[in-house]
Amino acid sequence: MNLEDINRFLILRFLRKIYFFLDKRSAYRMIDIGKPGSYKPLCDRNIENVSNLIYDMLQTDKPCMIARFGNTEMSVLANQYEIQLGNQDGIRGVLDYIQGKRVGWWIDKGWWTNIQNLSGFYPVTQENIIRFYNLMLEDMKEVDILASWIKSEQYFDEYLEFSYKIALMFEQLYIAEHPWTKALEGKKVLIIHPFTSTIKKQYEKRQFIWKNQDTLPDFDLQVVKAVQSIGNNHSAFSSWFDALDFMKAEIEKHDFDICLLGCGAYGFPLAAHVKRLGKKAVHIGGALQLLFGIKGRRWDREFSSIYNDAWVRPEENEKPRNANSVEGGCYW
Repeated sequence: MNLEDINRFLILRFLRKIYFFLDKRSAYRMIDIGKPGSYKPLCDRNIENVSNLIYDMLQTDKPCMIARFGNTEMSVLANQYEIQLGNQDGIRGVLDYIQGKRVGWWIDKGWWTNIQNLSGFYPVTQENIIRFYNLMLEDMKEVDILASWIKSEQYFDEYLEFSYKIALMFEQLYIAEHPWTKALEGKKVLIIHPFTSTIKKQYEKRQFIWKNQDTLPDFDLQVVKAVQSIGNNHSAFSSWFDALDFMKAEIEKHDFDICLLGCGAYGFPLAAHVKRLGKKAVHIGGALQLLFGIKGRRWDREFSSIYNDAWVRPEENEKPRNANSVEGGCYW
């Protein structure tokens, strides 16, 4: 990218900011915001309906993938989509960008920084981003139920056409009258998460965590400690792809029925891998820790009413270096 292109893109961003400042309503139409409430995709928002739907799917004999997209991952994917497409619409494309109807068609290094620090993807190069993009396109085809919340998902409707869309509300689903997690009862359940030690200890006192005992029922708990590469912690493996392959191999060592995942950018492709193994995957993301009564700053205000004396913070040894750089230490 030459200096002239950089200046042009900076001008477009400046014009976009002015547009949003003058038209406050446009902020709710921004395609790349990705914040809850900024856009409401068409999907099932009835908590009991959604909970029953997930429960029923987990009760069948068929493999399935229930998943969500992370904001930073989806933003990088949407950006790469636009880069490969280019601005074929001329001035119309420029106006669409200024009005927040599309993302930029140039490399957005801001999202590169975010996917590395907040989601654990590394090293961030154009070659690796393209590889990640192609991987995710293939994995999208495996989704049966998509917890939808980001407008940029519309870029990939072709790959998600057979998925049923629900609202992203895993936290609320834990307090449904008939929680979907009742389907875990009596099953062999594999948890992929960085907080494996805390999860195992919390499960021992599961009857004290939730008032509704169906929320965290009795099952055969198995764990795989997820690689924690958020906060620029990259020492264990040479790349995100190597870490992903390592976790795939760890999953394959276990005999399980259902896999629950909360492991940054690894979660979505691992869930697709689980389905291809003929198993069931529920990629919950950060909210998975709540199921086991593990507090996090992200939920301290909105969900503090469900906390009780049985709830704890993650163990200190499960807090990585630079944890506070990850959304202010939102998981700890």
